[in-house]
Formats: sequence, C-alpha cells, structure tokens
Amino acid sequence: MFKISAFSRKNLKWWSQHQTAIDLDPDFQRTSRVWRDRDKAFLIDSILNGFDIPKIYIADFTRHNLPALNRHGKSYVVIDGKQRLTAIFAFFHDRLPLHRKFVLESQPTRELGGLRWSALKRHHPRIAKIIERYALDVKVIETDDRRKINDVFLRLNKASKALNGAEVRNAMIGQAVDAIRELGANRFFVRKIRFATDRSQERNASAKILLLEYEGGPAETKKKNLDQFVIHVGENGGGRFNRTMRRVKANMDALYGSFQDQDPLLGAQGHLPLYYMFISRLRTADRVGVRDFLESFERQRVLNRNSTSRHDRELDRFDLASRTINDRSSLETRLRIVRSRYAAWRRGRRRRSLAQPRLH
Repeated sequence: MFKISAFSRKNLKWWSQHQTAIDLDPDFQRTSRVWRDRDKAFLIDSILNGFDIPKIYIADFTRHNLPALNRHGKSYVVIDGKQRLTAIFAFFHDRLPLHRKFVLESQPTRELGGLRWSALKRHHPRIAKIIERYALDVKVIETDDRRKINDVFLRLNKASKALNGAEVRNAMIGQAVDAIRELGANRFFVRKIRFATDRSQERNASAKILLLEYEGGPAETKKKNLDQFVIHVGENGGGRFNRTMRRVKANMDALYGSFQDQDPLLGAQGHLPLYYMFISRLRTADRVGVRDFLESFERQRVLNRNSTSRHDRELDRFDLASRTINDRSSLETRLRIVRSRYAAWRRGRRRRSLAQPRLH
C-alpha cells in the first residue's frame, strides 16, 4: 500500500501545538544543524512577507503504523522539510529572532528587526497572527512499506542535489547502514574527534572504517565504493559482516584510548582511516606513546613542507599520497611510511631510555 495525498491544511499555530506528535529525527534524516541561523531567519522572513515555501512531506502513522520506521511512536514522521519545521519551531520557542534587518514589506516603517516571538506577539499581535495563520503545503504519505518512505526521501533530495554521499547512504536500508549509524554514535566520535559532524562526516568515516576492516586492509574508499559496499552487505550480510563489526568495535576502543578529547590530530576526517589501520594492527603494548609519535610526525611534516633547504623525500611522498586519500595506493603508501617511522621512533626512544643514568 502506497499513497501520496494532500494533508488537510493546517496553520503554523496548529503545527507548533502538535510538535510533540512529530518525529523530526527519523534514522534516515540528516542532522538539524545544516541550516545556519540566517537561513532560518530568512524562512521566517518569507512567511511573514507572504511568500510560498516548498512543500513538506510527512508520513502519517495515525492510520497505518509502521514500527520499523516509527521508532519513537509518533503520529507523524518528517520525510522532507525537517529544516523548515525546525526553524519554525525554534522561532515559536524564542530560540530564533527575526533578522536584525528584517522588514515587513506591508509595513516597512515598523521596527521589527531582532525581535523574538514572545516580543512580537506582545507588542505586535496583528503581525504575530500573520505567522500563526500561515498554512503550510503538506503532502502526506501512507504506506506499510518502509522502503517506500526511504525512496521518497532520496528522490526529493536527489532532485535538488541536497544530500552528500553519507546522507544518501543513511537513507538506505540494510545491515551496513545500521552498523554505520551505530559506529557514528560510538564514544570515540562523541568525545575524541574535532571535525564537524553537521553533514554526517562521522558516518562517512565509519563507513570507510567498516569497509577497510571488511576487506582486511587498504581498499578504495571513494563514494561509489562505499555505496557498493552498503548494497553488497545489504544483499549478503551474515557472519562475515557480523565478525567485521565485532572487530571494529574492539578497535574503536583502542583508538579511544589513544587520543585526547577533541584531539587536534582529529581535526579532519581524512587521516582517520589511516590512524585506524595503523593503531588497530598494533599490539596493545606497542600502542603506548602512539599519540606522541603521531604528534611528532605531524610536526615533522609541517617543518618539511616549509623547509627552504633539503627535503625529507619520504615525507614528501606521504604528502603527495595524501592528495588522493580515498585511493587504495594512497593508504598503502601512507601506512607503510607511518609504520616505518613509528618503528624508528620507538627504537630511538628505547636507546634514550637505556642511555639515561640509573639511580642507586
């Protein structure tokens, strides 16, 4: 069963009053931080000045519930329009002011810039009613097939090229997708990384790590490879992938213990697959001091790049390989260099330790 129809016209006051009945965060959605405050304020500007805004699509579970998708037990789930509804609800809850240069075109002399909803309603009740009475154009989907919901989400967003690779994969269905979401919520990504996660970057990194572990070593991690991997696991899955996931979870614990909270070494996701392959293959005893080495290695790279005299050719090769980080050959080259440098670093540290005078 699959049906798309117009939802009965409801104004923004109704939607605000029913906010708790709406799931804004189904598992296939992107995060809500994609829109900046000025984008949200522009939406409120458009509403107050009478402009149309794009349709919103929701799934209606008041008639046909789908527990596999309706994980929060809500009446409605947003398929497309999360950012718009998030902005509207933020405005109604005083978390978002009007833009400081806002002008109501029908009353341009009114000084409304910077006002929040409570102040607008108190001092300009007639203007407040404009936004309360604004009716959204909402399409409702009724279905008993989760795949139909995901398909609508992908089609709507692909049409505007709004989704990146990680967000498209997140809208797929299957064992790998669930695993990627689970890894993205791992304490390592919650506490240790410093790179942004507003466009599901942590899930992109998780997908790469899963693919590398599944293949047992360096592999191509371009978008097409990650997509094919997700599809392959969805069709085949089983014991091999379950064993992969168990290994990855154990290895993420090793990475967690190797880095600082909000670690500057994890300021970008590009080197994370390298760090994963390097650290996860070390014996527990050999991981002691690994962060000190990586920090020293990064300093050496910076000094080498800025050097006006003789260059370290090995570090030059590392930097060259870093230009194509999703290539298998790039990871192989960088991993080989890091392992070689780490072995030399440990030997040097051992010699310095032996050379220190002992106290009797």
